[in-house]
Amino acid sequence: MSKDTKVNKLKNEEFKIWKKSVPSLYQHISFFKPQLDARLGDVLQFEKRFTFNNEVIPDQKRGVLNTGLFYSVGSNIYKLDCSLPLGLQHGGNEQELPDPQYNEVFKQVGGDTFPSPHWILPGETIIKMSPLESGENTLLALTSTASLAWFKEGSRNPTHIMQEIMGPSTSFSSIHSIRNSECLAVCDFDLSRDKKELVKCQADRKEGQSTIKIVDNSDKVGTPLRRFNVEASVIHSVSFLDNNLYVTCSDENVVSFWDKRSDSQLWSFTDSQDGNITSLSSSSQLDGFFATGTDAGVIKLWDLRAIMSQQQEMVSFYHSNEDPVVDLQFSPTNSTEFLSVGKSGNVYQWDTDFFFTNEEVDEEDLHLQCLKFLHTGGSRRSIGANDKRNMVNWHPAIDQLVGTIDNDCSIAAYKAFTGREEEQQDEEDEQE
Repeated sequence: MSKDTKVNKLKNEEFKIWKKSVPSLYQHISFFKPQLDARLGDVLQFEKRFTFNNEVIPDQKRGVLNTGLFYSVGSNIYKLDCSLPLGLQHGGNEQELPDPQYNEVFKQVGGDTFPSPHWILPGETIIKMSPLESGENTLLALTSTASLAWFKEGSRNPTHIMQEIMGPSTSFSSIHSIRNSECLAVCDFDLSRDKKELVKCQADRKEGQSTIKIVDNSDKVGTPLRRFNVEASVIHSVSFLDNNLYVTCSDENVVSFWDKRSDSQLWSFTDSQDGNITSLSSSSQLDGFFATGTDAGVIKLWDLRAIMSQQQEMVSFYHSNEDPVVDLQFSPTNSTEFLSVGKSGNVYQWDTDFFFTNEEVDEEDLHLQCLKFLHTGGSRRSIGANDKRNMVNWHPAIDQLVGTIDNDCSIAAYKAFTGREEEQQDEEDEQE
């Protein structure tokens, strides 16, 4: 933030004017703030992460959807049961839905006064979690030392651990690449489309080199299948493009493409325009489709097939006031939607359908049409050292349901109401 008061006031007014043009009404939103054991100490000092689980159980009689979520605080992972309106997944056109009858919207698991951890990983700090759809394990977690841990129901301790020793790393800013000279440890992972394998990157910024590992996630969970070093490169993000190809981004703004069956890079390009690349995500719905985000607030969408012939993004979007992009998440249920998270805590929800269905369109109009929703609640109540990465996630099965966790451990689950679908239908009815 600028030290010039006049500049800050001007930016605030510009943001207010801009925000009025962006939908910000909710079809549904619920909040919950767990009361953690005071013996843990100041909750703000711990890293928090968030993800939904894969369960969705409709209760037609009560008119609710029963699902759940996991959130981590430092080395502890907690489970939270959640009841949401049945209409979030089922439209009301086919049948009349009953009014939701809640006992509790959120119900903490493991204690009435304060929750006890569902799983624990002593001595580690969890920085990323991913629910597992099948097999004996329920959740996969990455720690700040680049270690991986698999958890299952019925056991508080991991069933498998892939231990790494990296460090020192004492804050989130020293884990993921936001170009701090003091940053040393960097790591990330992603599951293949069939969930049978995963790719993990880890680097020591001081040494200036990275290691990539392909790891079994099915038959021999946690067993390394391939390992190789990447010299003179600090890789901070990795994402599968299909079951074999994956893409990485490095501190040097190099976007590289790899095949999990080989140790050699397939090809790469450098994108130094519009700031430094800080985030990466790929679509699970469209093979070869991915996005990058920069510290200048610019988001670029890429198609692997187009990159092979020319280094050019398909389209680019931007955050208000050049808010740095710290995370990107493609929708697991919709091929045209993705989320971007700003360092401010703002969560932007985009829909690229307008881009794909209109050949010629003004850039400003394209941005306004594709920005579907803006959530300004995430991480705004207590902005701390966290960079908000992996603190926002889509529900894997309930379309457009988003969850967030704040630095003060407040949890929100919401679904946007844009009104655009209704407006479109009204226009079509008028034409008829």
